[in-house]
Amino acid sequence: MSTEQVKDEIRRFLKAEDKLALCLSGKWGVGKTHTWDTLLTAAFKDVTVRPLRYAYVSLFGLETLSDVRRSVFENTVEAAAFREKKRLEATFSSVSERLAQLSSKWRAGIGMIRGIPVVADYGGLVEAGFLDVRNQIVCFDDLERMSDSLDLKDVLGLISFLKEKKNCKVVLLLNSEALEGQNAEDFRVQLEKVIDINLTFDPTASEAVAIAVPDRTTLLTQMVAEYAAKLAITNIRTIFKLLRICGRLEEVLEGYDERIIKQAFHSACLFGFAIYQPTEAPPIDAILKHRPFADLFGDREERTPEQIQHSELLKRYEFLTADGLDLVVFDCIRSGFYDEVSLRREANVLTERLELEEQDVAFSKVWDIYHGSFDDNADAFATELKQSIRDNAAAISPADLSASIATLKKLGHGDGLDDLIKHYVDSRDDEKDFWVGNPVSPRFNIEDPDVIAAFAAKAGAFADDRTLKGVATAIVRDRGWSEDTLEFIDKHSADDFYAAMKAAKDEELRLVVYGLTYFRNIGNADERMRSISAKAVSALQRIGQESAINRLRVEKFSVVVPQA
Repeated sequence: MSTEQVKDEIRRFLKAEDKLALCLSGKWGVGKTHTWDTLLTAAFKDVTVRPLRYAYVSLFGLETLSDVRRSVFENTVEAAAFREKKRLEATFSSVSERLAQLSSKWRAGIGMIRGIPVVADYGGLVEAGFLDVRNQIVCFDDLERMSDSLDLKDVLGLISFLKEKKNCKVVLLLNSEALEGQNAEDFRVQLEKVIDINLTFDPTASEAVAIAVPDRTTLLTQMVAEYAAKLAITNIRTIFKLLRICGRLEEVLEGYDERIIKQAFHSACLFGFAIYQPTEAPPIDAILKHRPFADLFGDREERTPEQIQHSELLKRYEFLTADGLDLVVFDCIRSGFYDEVSLRREANVLTERLELEEQDVAFSKVWDIYHGSFDDNADAFATELKQSIRDNAAAISPADLSASIATLKKLGHGDGLDDLIKHYVDSRDDEKDFWVGNPVSPRFNIEDPDVIAAFAAKAGAFADDRTLKGVATAIVRDRGWSEDTLEFIDKHSADDFYAAMKAAKDEELRLVVYGLTYFRNIGNADERMRSISAKAVSALQRIGQESAINRLRVEKFSVVVPQA
């Protein structure tokens, strides 16, 4: 039964003159109570509901049947309450007024009938007030969460009593899957005897999103709705939480490029899903360690069907790997504290990256002049290319620079190229690794002799003041390395690795450990990478043997610590 069909049945129930009992069952958080309240409020405002009094009772925390009866009386409201309040609930004044009316009835009755005891205390008066409950709608919620001291058969008996003897229409909202043991059996047996209409509320992701995010006129609501649907989230409580989380992120990131805000929303929805619905979402560890192209590097370890399913979800969701902004967003959601400084710092990093991407696009467009026609436009192309190298130097790879210089020479436009190369070198603030280069990388495939000479001169100007900690951290942040980097790291001993790890703290510690163990995850690692990994594992095992707490800390990096 679709969500709309369920809603139609509820509307018919609300309009019906007959005394009926309706059961609306569904998983926690899918919107049963929200949907019921919405339809009930609309029916009262349209004056299409019968009868015109209502009580909502949550069975959560109630200990006795007397508590339930008292709660029914206390929470009864008249039709006027639905026109005056957004939430359908009793107020102190409304309960006081009804108690006063009841007290007057008792006093009048005592004057006529001798021998009836006076009910003076609140509890007794309210208990007696249950006699006044009739000709109304009563909604019982959270049946699966009621106290063990409250017998389910007694509650179902009360529902039957209200319907048959008190001319009430009764609604029961629950998650029947959460009933256990005897309660589950009693509910199954008594269901057909007590309940006239049995509905299951099981919305699809798109239906749940429509309930939770009906208005999608802002970037926030549009993105949360889209991402929640992609993740197939049917729990509207989770969606409401995602709206709150993303709203807070939007406040912090106000003024940044929309692409950065969308990334924060995208990651927050995934992380929130994993935190609030851990039995349905991919595990947090799997998300943070996700490597979508692992198979290309020989990582073909056998996975369980559940792991495959989670991996496919991450691919459909287009989540690649967690970058700096993603990690800060995750920490914010997990702790509930939104570190504005860290969020803006990572957003600034992404801003620079986006600017480089835009410059790369601008540089590529110049080459459209070269590739796009057979016109005799060499002069125009050369002029545009030289200017583009000056404007976009920060985004141009060494290989592209080399190819551009070589092309300009072939076209007879070699004037000013030395100054152009110098401008490129002077305008970049890259470290030594960039100028030394990685001959395996296609981005560093430089062949022009003038470019090669300029790069060599720049590399030679650097003093080798690198540290093991700094190089390890750079590997993680840059997701790359050069042969020179490997050579530098491998020169260090396991003792050096140990010292670097022990000296690092907080976020730096995570980066150092991941950097020094980075090559364990590469399927086709060479001898030098295996040597680095062995030293890193040896250092971690040494740390793990120092204390029980360090053993636990080390094991979270998937390193087995032998007994000392």
